[in-house]
Amino acid sequence: MSTNRTPRANGSVSAGRGSPPRRTQLEHRALLAARMLVDRMRTLYRELERLTGAPIGMHRALNGIGAEPGIQASHLAAMLGMQRPAMSHLLRGMVERGWIERVRAESDQRAVRIYLTAAGQRMLKLTAGRAAGILQRSVRVLGDADVERLAVALPLLVQQLPAAGPVDPTAQRRRQRRPR
Repeated sequence: MSTNRTPRANGSVSAGRGSPPRRTQLEHRALLAARMLVDRMRTLYRELERLTGAPIGMHRALNGIGAEPGIQASHLAAMLGMQRPAMSHLLRGMVERGWIERVRAESDQRAVRIYLTAAGQRMLKLTAGRAAGILQRSVRVLGDADVERLAVALPLLVQQLPAAGPVDPTAQRRRQRRPR
């Protein structure tokens, strides 16, 4: 019994008619799982944003501050994978909502510590488990081997994605008009 194997442009070989090769099946399963994860988290984030009127970044910051009262902004930014200017903007919004207070350290006036206010603690309690922190809790229940595989594979996947940046709708038109 022979199999009909067809070379692909990328150098791999398809199995021809019949069941797709194992690699194709694995890629399909991985893509579906990634899409399910993104869709589920997007839904949870949108529900939380609708409930509170605040962006998910603020809720992630609330969780971080609640877990580590007195954290410095730079440490919180690193914890959340954010740049300092974005963190400063986020914290200003949280101060305006009355969720946090910034306290200068007695020993070093340059160091600002961040604490939840009573309103911030109420918000954290109200929204606990809704979306912010749910991914961390979900990862914690996985076995060590699964967490290690995620820790290795997910950054590799993210590296393959285009860099996120501001959308410039005119860039597409400019590229199309260039002579070739």
